[in-house]
Amino acid sequence: MRTKLRTLLAIVVVAPVLIVPGTAAAAGDLPAPTSVTPVTGTATVPPYDPNPPTVIGVRTGRHEQYDRTVFDFSGGTPGYRVAYGSLVGQGTGTPIPLDGAATLLVVFDGAYAYNFDLTRVYNPRLPTLRQIKSGGAFEGRVSFGLGLADRVGFRVLRLTNPPRIAVDVAHQPTQPFSTERFQGGAGTAAQVRIDAVRSGEHPGYDRVVFDLGTPTTPLLSVAYTVPTPTTIHVGFTAATTQRGVVGGPNPVPIGLTQARSVSLAVYDNGTVSAFITTNHRTGFRVMLLSNPTRVVVDIAH
Repeated sequence: MRTKLRTLLAIVVVAPVLIVPGTAAAAGDLPAPTSVTPVTGTATVPPYDPNPPTVIGVRTGRHEQYDRTVFDFSGGTPGYRVAYGSLVGQGTGTPIPLDGAATLLVVFDGAYAYNFDLTRVYNPRLPTLRQIKSGGAFEGRVSFGLGLADRVGFRVLRLTNPPRIAVDVAHQPTQPFSTERFQGGAGTAAQVRIDAVRSGEHPGYDRVVFDLGTPTTPLLSVAYTVPTPTTIHVGFTAATTQRGVVGGPNPVPIGLTQARSVSLAVYDNGTVSAFITTNHRTGFRVMLLSNPTRVVVDIAH
């Protein structure tokens, strides 16, 4: 696979820089990021360094499972914080809208943008990364907003030679929605342990996440029930008959467009049933994620 990089902007004070697109990705490309937890990092140069980190370029690239934004620097890399939020103008607080359903806010501390056009709007129109805008620079802080098609997992990489910060955002799942029964899972978990049930609304679907307290998944069966055609049954079956453990409230109120609530039943034969009530019968898809172990059920609007 080759990763096509699109140079958006590269300006330096002393001389022009040539950035060659079409850099080949390594054979073992990274998997899609899954975390949505804020990420922070420290600067590679001390405060008040005479050659502070300075933004000199922004590039984007599409990988097989994620989109990448690269912020190029001279003078090392600054401190940073990347988290979902809202982009506002530095020093003014004026909201800055971006295309997309979610905004990933990238803030660099101890950074400058001499001779860099922070007013430029970038529209890469990649699968997840739709738009990039800057919130400007003020008192050693430079901010950017990444407009995303959905709230997805992301990661941040600090790279050297040359100094740069890369922000990867996962592609949305390509797995189709269906009303057919799903069966899967490793089936090696000795006990069903559901630590929490979470939910969230995404463009076009609602997501229900079962956080599991085991390193692997039990056997799984997901299907609409016959007596109640608008209820999705998620069956967890352990490798032993140990009674399952369920944490958090039960039932779990949700109240989204499609997913309305989740109730759980624990049985003495090592199985646990989760019943997701929906607004009406529609397609769903199931994804099994690891590190940490999760079962994801997406329900189409």
